[in-house]
Amino acid sequence: MLKGQIRNPDDALSFILAGNATVTLRSVRTENRFTFKVKQAKDRATGRPVDGLFFVALMNGPDNETNFQYLGTIRNGVYALGRKSRITANAVSHKAFDWFWQNMRHADCFDLIECWHEGRCGHCNRKLTVPESIERGIGPECAKSHIRRHF
Repeated sequence: MLKGQIRNPDDALSFILAGNATVTLRSVRTENRFTFKVKQAKDRATGRPVDGLFFVALMNGPDNETNFQYLGTIRNGVYALGRKSRITANAVSHKAFDWFWQNMRHADCFDLIECWHEGRCGHCNRKLTVPESIERGIGPECAKSHIRRHF
């Protein structure tokens, strides 16, 4: 499933908060890896995206399309384990995402954890083909018109 490695903190942040991102984090030291889906919340009444609110889910089964379990939320830039999550605060998967989220803006973070996307735009989910888009995980059209800072 690993396709493109994101090495830049700004690109990683933009990708993860693009609205429909699947990201794999791999520890350089232990080689443990976890795959997460980060989707922007939508208003139930209007179906429009809710600014600053994202749901994080952990891939926990063999089917990498449907086997995701709710982990927590990113609200206005702050990640928190969800109260209704069946994944505990002691789970390595939660600790890995939490650590990455808190440290991804530091240059040495990417020496310790690799951040990978699956070769699809983190916003629209189309296959990435432009080299610059593969580097950042977001297609050229989405980068121009859809992506903005969420906090």
